[in-house]
Amino acid sequence: MFERYCVGEAYTIKEVLEQFENCNDRVAVVLNDSNKVIGVVSQGDILRALSAGADLYIQISQIIRSSYLHLYSRNMEEAYAIFKKKKITLLPVINYDNELMDIITLDDIFTYLETRR
Repeated sequence: MFERYCVGEAYTIKEVLEQFENCNDRVAVVLNDSNKVIGVVSQGDILRALSAGADLYIQISQIIRSSYLHLYSRNMEEAYAIFKKKKITLLPVINYDNELMDIITLDDIFTYLETRR
């Protein structure tokens, strides 16, 4: 369902960039082997790592942000406020065991705003 927005912690920077290119995305949710969310990674994170000397073949787990914005329910009003304030394009919805339950995208926010009229 939302696999296109997810990468494994063992993915390399190159693999994540290829996924971004194929799916036209700029951020991904990083999952561990137990399919639990351990962070997010963006194009900006990758650019910062590369400019600091990382190579394309290091695992993404070395550069992810383990502190990330998320919700515990698909609350579109709360999501909209976060998207607007933080200028993000993707927001994971997780449970209290860090399992990915849903992903709210910028398209979801646009749909939400259109239905509020």
